[in-house]
Amino acid sequence: MEAEARWAVLRHLVLAADDALGESARLAAALRLPEGFGDPELAAIELTDRNMPVGARKYLEVVGPLGSGSYINRWLRRVGGQGGYCLSVQVPDVPACKRRALDRGVRLAADQVVLGHPIIQLHPADLGVLLELDGIPDPGRWFWDDITPGPRPDALVDDITAVTVGVPDPEAAAALWADIIGLVPAAPARLDFSGCAIEFTAHPRGQLLAATFRLAGGADPAVLPATLLGLRATYQAADGAPPAVAPSHR
Repeated sequence: MEAEARWAVLRHLVLAADDALGESARLAAALRLPEGFGDPELAAIELTDRNMPVGARKYLEVVGPLGSGSYINRWLRRVGGQGGYCLSVQVPDVPACKRRALDRGVRLAADQVVLGHPIIQLHPADLGVLLELDGIPDPGRWFWDDITPGPRPDALVDDITAVTVGVPDPEAAAALWADIIGLVPAAPARLDFSGCAIEFTAHPRGQLLAATFRLAGGADPAVLPATLLGLRATYQAADGAPPAVAPSHR
């Protein structure tokens, strides 16, 4: 029997805000990203969003409520109206991930087929944050290949190279995520999603805390925002130099 392929690629870093369209426009202007496009599936669950391309097949996404009945309103009230919300990750075999998640007592927040591909969302109460696993077996393809405008040629950032996930028990969370996806942890509290480091750190409640973006075209981190809707932002040169933190007043 052929061995199961096991890998993960970060596709969407998802932030949430009360005013998703207004905040996404402000982020697009600050980072020189395209204004983005909406996911046509989200209106059915009372969400609106904008997906802004950051490099090849990687997106900064902002989601928010469509009306007072949206389930995300409770989460937004808890975190003060905005914050790091979800990671969307491409994996080759969602049914296998689903089996491992259920075997470990992790609940499903969603289980459906979207644009012909299986996706599951794993409950944030069990994993620390909402984790979406999208089953597209070819790592060179993604949902939006036919509709994305692609990154702007003058963008200030062109990749997402690290994300920090705050959880009460970092090592246990990293081990659980790795077990479900089928990865070997890069360190006790660190996973590697195809070149994007997922770092787990102690935090009293589950939430995405920080992200590192790769600078494009010699961009100066001093002109870039230090926070993105409450998410701490650092910026790394294309040559791999240590990340720089933007000025705290921005």
